[in-house]
Order: sequence, then structure tokens, then C-alpha cells
Amino acid sequence: MAASSVCLVSGAAGAWAQPEARTAPSGAQPTRADAVQNAKQAAAQSLREAYATGQVKDVMAGTLTSANEVSLDRLPIRSAASGFRASVESSNSAILTAKGLPASTGNVLQVRLANPQARAALAEGVQPLIAAEPSDRQATSLTAYRPDGTEVKLGAKAPADVPVLIVGIDGDRIVAAGTKVMSDGFKAAWPRAGTASSGDLATLKPKTSAAARAASRTAPIPRPDGRKAPAARISGTGTAPGNGTASGNGTASGSSTAGASQGKNVTRINNVQLHKSNEEPFWKGGAEAFAVVSGWDKNDKAFAEPALQLPYLDWTGVDYHPNQNLIDWGHFGYDSADLVFLEEDDGTNYKDLTKAIVDALLTVTGYGTTGIPLANTIMDAIPDKWWTDDTDELDQVYSVSQDAIAKAQNSGAPGLTYFGASGGSNLSIGLSNAFIPKT
Repeated sequence: MAASSVCLVSGAAGAWAQPEARTAPSGAQPTRADAVQNAKQAAAQSLREAYATGQVKDVMAGTLTSANEVSLDRLPIRSAASGFRASVESSNSAILTAKGLPASTGNVLQVRLANPQARAALAEGVQPLIAAEPSDRQATSLTAYRPDGTEVKLGAKAPADVPVLIVGIDGDRIVAAGTKVMSDGFKAAWPRAGTASSGDLATLKPKTSAAARAASRTAPIPRPDGRKAPAARISGTGTAPGNGTASGNGTASGSSTAGASQGKNVTRINNVQLHKSNEEPFWKGGAEAFAVVSGWDKNDKAFAEPALQLPYLDWTGVDYHPNQNLIDWGHFGYDSADLVFLEEDDGTNYKDLTKAIVDALLTVTGYGTTGIPLANTIMDAIPDKWWTDDTDELDQVYSVSQDAIAKAQNSGAPGLTYFGASGGSNLSIGLSNAFIPKT
């Protein structure tokens, strides 16, 4: 056992303290992240107690020697562990409530073997360390417990010979449910845009501080030929964040001229990669990413497409090739779309996130009247406190152009590569056009 990774801390058997995660300032109200963290802690304590009494010991070793994680409600534990099941159900309910998800989401609590290199030790019966995954992404240490309650301090580097069981949440299931909540909210909101119930949109401006920050941006204008131009220039050789770069050799193709009744003109993700330095501790899993696509409809109103889960986008430095549809251009009145990429975190409440985005976009009308990219409007609508420990901003991409992508494909490239607008460009994404015929 590496002394630098694990050290024993004196404590009474059965004690269960909070890990080194964010704690609210004195007198502050608990946040949703606190509620999720408390629920994970309760489930982890119940798992430790069930392990100590032998109710899940053999089951856990058998299950996690063939898989890295398992849902807590699917552990084939003994009937005597009814208290464990009740605790899991209660904790799961608290998490769904905090995150604005329906009960139909099901169980989102899971236990994960955080250091697969210790799989053999788990199979041989070595007692594991059990901990709840911290909500705080900045945590550099973790308090775990042996089944007998002995407290153990873990550093960012995983022990090689001691299994570490982390109780956390199933991010993929949560994002799948969360993006459905968002998509349902977006679909319900846009038909009401411009009606008396939403106010006189022609007189409204974004009620955000982004207006001051983006005052120097150039507003897009119609082209002389009457076609609507993208909000930013797309260069075949440019590498500035947000600009498109043609790359590679491929079959020339462009957007189809077929009518909407015969199919859809879409832009797909050829490849995508996160560049942000990944220095997270061993107990963290992969990113659970999702995207929000925004633009202007044919009535000159700002809107957002259904939210899109990116379940494959887990690790930095990996080039993913999902061939996933991203933009349905039939919904757009202008050749420009903004992309916002977010990562799920404990404090995300999807109902509130949906409302924040809808409320912000409903205050915007008239393409180019503010000079503020819709991605900025969306980002600025999210409460500042969310950026501390909760929903993480991965990056934004401005002014994706179907026409520019088509020109790149017609020149022999597979499409255009766009770079994120954040400092250092945390994300790059290769896009191509495609036509999906109606069957």
C-alpha cells in the first residue's frame, strides 16, 4: 500500500464523516449539490454497514470482478438487507428531486470500482474501502471507510492493492433523463414565442450582463444577394476559436436541395475531442456531456433545439467519431447556429436549467439586433453559483454555417473543424452536412 495514497485516521468504528467536499459557508442554505452529496453519503454508509454484516460481501466481489460498476438497486443481496434497499430508495428519491427529474427515471445510484487494478485483490477477499464520490470537483483528497468503520484518507492517486468502492450517480442515465426534460421544455416554449403571454418581444432585450461584455461584437447583417449570412466569418484556413477549418480529403458533398417534406438537411458530428487538461483524481468517472444548439427561426425568434446527450464524450485527448446528428437546419431561418457544451454535475436541476434558458431566449428577437451570440445569452442565463461546483461549461462554438460546411465538402474535405471559443479552446469538433431522406 502506497503511503502517499492511503493513510489511516483514528476514529470510532462506525463513524461516517463527510469527505473533503465543498461545504456551505456558515449560515448558508444547503444547495442542491449538498442534497445530492448527502444522499450519496447515506447510500454509501448503508453499503458499508451491509458489507460489514456480510450481506453484500460475496455479491460485491462477484459482481465487480466482472464489471466496473453496478446499480445499487440491482445488487442480488440477501433478504435480511431490507434496510439497505429502503435506504437506497430514499436516497435515490432525494437525488431525483434535487435534480428536477421524474420518478420514472428510476435508480441513479451505483457503486463503482474506482481502481480496476485492484480487481484481483477484491476477488481474493481483500476488504475494500467504501466512500461517496464528492460533489466538489476541486477536492484533492477523499475520506473512505473500511467495513468496520475505520477511516482512511485517500490522495488523488489510487492505491494499487486495496479496492476502492465509490458510491456515486449514474451520469449517463441522469443526462438522458435531464436532456429529455430540457427537450420537452424547449418544444413547449417555442410555439408560445411572440404571443401576448410572452410579452412584446420586439421591445425586449436580453436581461443579462452579457450585453456589456459583448458590446464590441459585430452584429451579423444580410448579404447583398438577400441571403442571410452567419454571425462570424468562416475561414478555410483560420484557426481562431469559433472559426471553421477545412481539413482532410473526402468525398465532396453539400446540403441537399430536396424539399423538407422529402427529408431533413442536417449537420453531423464527424469527430469531437476535449482538450481541457484532465487532472481529476482517480475517484472521478468520465464526463457526462450534453449540448444545447440555438439559433433563429423563420420568424426571427431565438430558439433552442432539443438538448442532445453526448454519452461517448468521456475523456480528454480522445478523438471520438460518433456520426451523430447535431443540427436540423429545417428549423432555422438563418445560416448560423451556436453550440453550448455542458457537463452534468451534482447541482444541476434540469427543470430550472430549462427555465433559465427559455426565459433568456424569449427576451431576444431580431437576428443580430443585440450583437450578442445566443450561446452567450444561454451561458449568462445560468446562475453564477452553478459554476462553482455544479454544471460545468465545457465550451461554446459560435456561428456554425451549413453553407461553409457544404463548400468545404465540395472542395474535397470531409467537412469543417470548429474550435471552441473559450481560452485555449477546450473543444474541437468536426462537422459535415448530410441529407436524411424521408421513408
